[in-house]
Amino acid sequence: GANDDSPKITAKFVAPCYSLNKIEIDAKLPIVGNQKWVIWICSFNIPMAPGKTRSIVCSARNFFQFSVPGPAWWQVVPRWYEHWTSNLVYDGDMIVLQGQEKVFLSKSMESPDYDVNKQYTKLTFTPTQADRFVLAFRNWLRRYGKSQPEWFGSTAANQPLPSTVLTKREMLDRFEQHTQVCSSCKGAYNGFQIVKKFLVGTTVFLAATAGVPSDVQIRLVLAGLALISAASAYALHEKEKNFVFRDYVHSEIE
Repeated sequence: GANDDSPKITAKFVAPCYSLNKIEIDAKLPIVGNQKWVIWICSFNIPMAPGKTRSIVCSARNFFQFSVPGPAWWQVVPRWYEHWTSNLVYDGDMIVLQGQEKVFLSKSMESPDYDVNKQYTKLTFTPTQADRFVLAFRNWLRRYGKSQPEWFGSTAANQPLPSTVLTKREMLDRFEQHTQVCSSCKGAYNGFQIVKKFLVGTTVFLAATAGVPSDVQIRLVLAGLALISAASAYALHEKEKNFVFRDYVHSEIE
């Protein structure tokens, strides 16, 4: 289906787990004039167990190609940097979905015959055009899937929801869920580790030698370089958290 607003969003779902989203944006630029910006996002979402999904996502766009990771020499943005942005989206969605899980679970425990998909609009606030795609999927799942997916593995359906047994830190753990299985992010993480160790060692060396020269100016230069190296190591340490864990606080999202 598609909406009539701008930007135009077209969504297509192919059972059992493939989805395609196309976003069309009308842009007016000073030199080239009117442009049609298009973003494609396709994904395979395999339900592994209640609360657990394996997602394989691919995206493309026809504008700002220089900022898209790729093999061309002018595509300088690394793939792991783009994953930092996508992981923010996943974290935000995960918090909302896990909150929904707890609400659905409490309703299901009140009555074994309670159909969450049938009562979805009463349990959630879905006022926008984009929400109708979610509602359509819920209706499809209720009609053809007996209100739940066919889980991967015979014992998967009996597993508890992760949101009921895991901490927030464990649920948003990027290192085990993504970095370890992504060659780009894993390589970048190891590179960050090496550079950080080098900067820490450089800081210690410069700080230790700053008091050796008799010339005050040389001492100040060495001390300044030690501070710069220490600040760089700290900044790298903070960026490194994007590969491991970033706490999601909705009010702090820009």
